[in-house]
Amino acid sequence: MRNLRKAAFAGATAVAVAFGSTSVALAEDAAASSNDITVSSSSTETEKDAANGTQKPTEGEGSLSSRIGNSIESDQTAYGPAIFGSSKGEAAGESETFEQQPVWAKILYGLSIFASVAAAFGLIVAPLYNFVVHGL
Repeated sequence: MRNLRKAAFAGATAVAVAFGSTSVALAEDAAASSNDITVSSSSTETEKDAANGTQKPTEGEGSLSSRIGNSIESDQTAYGPAIFGSSKGEAAGESETFEQQPVWAKILYGLSIFASVAAAFGLIVAPLYNFVVHGL
């Protein structure tokens, strides 16, 4: 009975992996072929004036993700060598420094440092601790 459960679980996992990306691919094709997609890139909405047919901007609060995006400067691009380079943009001939980079790039840089430290901990320190506590 135990092997039958393992086989059923393995089969279900294989089917899920095989067909899980199919719906994503179909959804992407359908979205790409649709011509009536409208995208709003700012938190200001427009309101049509009934009197003369012109549109005037209305101030909206925007969603939480819009406010977070505005606070971390999501519309700005980052300069890679200033973030990940050894000189952090301070070398001669570099156009931007680390301090001039947008907030989102600095957050991702900090997260990459954290992930590197966590990976080193998981690769070296945790097995050593397990060996000391539990032995071979």
